Amino acid sequence: MTSNFLSLLFVVGLMLVAVPPITYLERKVLGHMQQRPGPMVVGFHGLLQPLADAIKLIFKEDIVPRGADRLLFMLAPSFSVFGALLAASVVPIGFIQAVPLKSGLLFVMAMSAISIYALVLAGYASNSKYSFLGGMRAAAQVLGFELPMGFAIMAMVLLYGTLDFNEMVKWQQEHGWGIFYQPVAFLLFLFMMVAEIGRPPFDLPEGESELVGGFHTEYSGMRFAAFYFGEYINIIVLSLIVSLLFLGGWSGPFAKEYPVLGVIYHLLKAGFFIFLTFWLRATFPRYRFDQMLSIMWKIMLPVSIVNVFVAALQVFLFRL
Repeated sequence: MTSNFLSLLFVVGLMLVAVPPITYLERKVLGHMQQRPGPMVVGFHGLLQPLADAIKLIFKEDIVPRGADRLLFMLAPSFSVFGALLAASVVPIGFIQAVPLKSGLLFVMAMSAISIYALVLAGYASNSKYSFLGGMRAAAQVLGFELPMGFAIMAMVLLYGTLDFNEMVKWQQEHGWGIFYQPVAFLLFLFMMVAEIGRPPFDLPEGESELVGGFHTEYSGMRFAAFYFGEYINIIVLSLIVSLLFLGGWSGPFAKEYPVLGVIYHLLKAGFFIFLTFWLRATFPRYRFDQMLSIMWKIMLPVSIVNVFVAALQVFLFRL
């Protein structure tokens, strides 16, 4: 019980502490991709820029718009952070797992979906047409990507025969990485992951060129920051999950003999996918809303359904 509590504190602390450095790295990566240096003023090479941003947000005035639903307006950012932290609590990082669950993957997907309620509630409660449109876009977007993502996960669950992350890694240690058996599910999950966390080119709920700031237009101070904390924690969690489902998680040379190496392998694999979200942001322009829905319903959904049958066939052939 004590070890689980300490693991929970470690995971929650790690997620909260990791967000500022990731925002710094993102700005640096985007800067170099666009042939500019990125943050350079606050501290050596801008290393203290996240601290400066945090201080600025702490001292900003917290304003509730006239006519807004005060209770929902104040609660919405909390849903974003708590949903992401609850998801993080059941995801193992090497040998560290705060809350071991046999159905951990199902729980994570449920908690990730809860984070969408934060965007919808923020849009509804703000009493702003831009926020409301952003919230409605978030609702439509979640309907579009949850089904293909669910079918991609279903294919992997059929293959592994479990919802337990630890058992999935054991299966891959014996038979090889999941990406070699299900490359289509890997691409589908990766595509839907970017859509779920609302990163470019799928950042339509907060499209600045159309909706000012989207669902968080009326937010300021730490409530505004809470949405970004939730977003970046979701990036970390889903990157860890991709590596668990498809790249063997913490498996690697000498990981059994030295468990700390397993943690490092897992974080390096997840770090690659975090970097990939930065790369996509720098490379692709934002889709139009109708284009995004067309891709999800007309391409991703049929492909994901067919892929489930392919996974079922693979399982049948394995058992022969």
